[in-house]
Amino acid sequence: MIDKKTGLLALILILLMISVDAQQRPSINIWDPPVQKNVRNLGIGDTVPDFRIAKIFNSIKSSASMSEYRDQLVIFDFGNLHCKGCVEALPHLDSLEKRFKNKIKIFWVTPEYKEEVEKFWNRKNNPFTRGNNLSTIVEDSTARAYFKHKSWPHEAWVYKGKLVALTTTQYVNADNIQKVLDGQQINWPVKDDFFTFDGMQAPLFQTDENQINTLPITYAAISDYKEGVNSTGLSGGSGIVRDTNHKTIRAFFLNQPIYNSYFLNWLKLINPGQLVKPSSYGIAPNEIVWEVADQSRYILNPNSAYEAEWIRKNGICFESLNPDTGQTDKEVYQSVIGDLDRLLGLHVRWEKRKEQVLVLTRPLKKANLKSKSKLKENDENFSTKGGIQQFRGTPLSSLAYMLNQIADNPYVFDETQYKEPVDMDLRFSSWKDLPAIRKAIAIYGLNLKEEERLVDKLVFTEINGGLLATKKSIK
Repeated sequence: MIDKKTGLLALILILLMISVDAQQRPSINIWDPPVQKNVRNLGIGDTVPDFRIAKIFNSIKSSASMSEYRDQLVIFDFGNLHCKGCVEALPHLDSLEKRFKNKIKIFWVTPEYKEEVEKFWNRKNNPFTRGNNLSTIVEDSTARAYFKHKSWPHEAWVYKGKLVALTTTQYVNADNIQKVLDGQQINWPVKDDFFTFDGMQAPLFQTDENQINTLPITYAAISDYKEGVNSTGLSGGSGIVRDTNHKTIRAFFLNQPIYNSYFLNWLKLINPGQLVKPSSYGIAPNEIVWEVADQSRYILNPNSAYEAEWIRKNGICFESLNPDTGQTDKEVYQSVIGDLDRLLGLHVRWEKRKEQVLVLTRPLKKANLKSKSKLKENDENFSTKGGIQQFRGTPLSSLAYMLNQIADNPYVFDETQYKEPVDMDLRFSSWKDLPAIRKAIAIYGLNLKEEERLVDKLVFTEINGGLLATKKSIK
């Protein structure tokens, strides 16, 4: 029999052991590669070993083996709590698993400790985990050793014991899941984070070493998308390389949309804050004028195309080589824009135009705007619920920001000078419906006033139809 004194000492000892264990546990670095012996990184078509899944959270099983899911499509969604896109995708993944029931199994996979994940999952009113039954593999080092990656989210698709796809999260949808279950041929771009081409170290275009002419070579050239550079995102890198031995300057960018390439170079030449436009940083959709036949060749619309497929079709590489005569970086960026215009048959410039704009004003200053919301982590500042646009604890300038995200809307300038966070419930169904928006904001003492102003626009103009190849020009 244990007396009270002995029991108390035992309890203290257990608590001390737990405390010491917690202090001694190393912190998880999500960037560290997994250390697993005798584990080979798998490629498309490889057989997936019957490896053990050691720790599963939010599941009736605390551990499992791959063989238990052999008749199901298994999707490993690799992420972590610090990845905003990973966390925001959780409700969508859960809804897919519930839709396909026992035909599929989706695991969210993270190297983080169970206690951290559990704390996040059980946070009160967490919109990403409320009612979410998605199984989560925690403290993982095995799965990410078989499906290695360096960016998140990362999706590994396993069906009937084979690795059938490695993709971005954009591909995880009902149509694609059904294709795999139906046994259709899958030919999606492979998300491979371990390509080795570095444009800073090696030129994109190689010159002929046997050339007879000994004069310095000068060129500017473009090419299609280059495989083996990057598998995700809208750029494989860019830069200026100064070769002091050969006294040359090489400028390049890899696998970029044409729009991004112009914008990034113009950003080096002009401070957006000095232009007459709503945004003092970046560029909004309504700040661009498209005088082109097919806008989709220049800029990605994520609602109409898979990013990985679109960039492979429309992305370009560029490289120029010129003698180093003391040019500044700014002069190099200017020359890149000129080269792109010439090579692509375009004229891209910032241009002054007189246009009708809208000015957000606050004529009724007594109207109550000040936010009473006490937002917690993961609470949404903006949401749409039943035709009502809800703003919670957000700057009033976010209203103008949302209006400027619509390409067909006129410029909207926020000149209210109101700095406090606001709460607003605005009833309208479309950000294009300006009369309805005026009516909705009037309740809060706000107005959209029309004015004519001289503003700056980024204009893309094709010269004589441009030089991009089209189906009609390819015979």
